Amino acid sequence: MRFRSSFWGVFGGASNAEALQVERIRMAMLKALDHDCVHGHASVDKSIMFAKDLESLWYLRPDLLQAIASCRDQNSANTIVRDITQMFKGHLAIAQSSRFADL
Repeated sequence: MRFRSSFWGVFGGASNAEALQVERIRMAMLKALDHDCVHGHASVDKSIMFAKDLESLWYLRPDLLQAIASCRDQNSANTIVRDITQMFKGHLAIAQSSRFADL
């Protein structure tokens, strides 16, 4: 189901380059949750699945961080979300200028 939803997300609304980056980031976020966390944080999983654009995914990072930290440890969560945050740079203006860009 995730693949099909993601596949169709690539072809709707945004430019192809942006849509592909949305899907790359979405998959990275879902992969981070799939490890141990998805069962306890279905609402975060669902929010990521149905996010429509880069900005929506950007604002889900704190929820993702909290979900991962509750399943693993804070250091692991920080590392994972920091890596995902880097994926936004060059694609979303707020990622370059936000004081929370290193969340």
